Amino acid sequence: MNKEKLRELFSKCRMDKYKNDDEHAYNLYLISLISHKIGMLEIIIRNRIDKTMSASNKNWIRALPSEISLDNDMAKDHDTLVSNQTFGFWLKIARHYKIEVCAFEASFLAQISFKKYYAKNKDKVGSASLRYYQKSSLLLQLIKIIRNRAFHFENLLKIHENGAPRLSVKVNFKKASAIVGISPNKITEFLDDILRSFDEKLINYVEKIGGEKDPLKSGAIVAK
Repeated sequence: MNKEKLRELFSKCRMDKYKNDDEHAYNLYLISLISHKIGMLEIIIRNRIDKTMSASNKNWIRALPSEISLDNDMAKDHDTLVSNQTFGFWLKIARHYKIEVCAFEASFLAQISFKKYYAKNKDKVGSASLRYYQKSSLLLQLIKIIRNRAFHFENLLKIHENGAPRLSVKVNFKKASAIVGISPNKITEFLDDILRSFDEKLINYVEKIGGEKDPLKSGAIVAK
């Protein structure tokens, strides 16, 4: 496909933000590889937060503080109401009630090093090592920014002139703030590590379908 046609279809403004046309194509390909991973993480995390909140009040979602509102409150049953809320809503709940740690396994929080995903990341806030709730907050924000950029088909491959990843977040804590980033070539590994921490088999939960004959064409999956 020639450059003129690409710019007609995707817009010149969009295409000019990439180094070349191949980078645009690869970015879309990367998004196709990680979208289901992001989807699984979103479902798992919101369910873990809901489970924690429901332990003390089964109707908690109908008793929110004034500063937090539902994104969609049309559903009557709890489960549908939970699934109708945005990922941003769940991050607000986790931060407000200080339950970010419930989103991840303690064993994962104990061993994770953000340096694995960008060498210049620090596993400290100020002079102190990151605590579990700080790691959890950073992880949630990183998942959110990857999710939002991927699902809006933005460029995940961008880096700053100094080599630092544009996929980065800053979280303010009481006495200091922490900044961490994810290198473009580490995005898939980052998502896989989190999924694997919940269950090793999650890594191949969707991939195993892709390796088989198309279940939609074969009739293995039939809409009711």
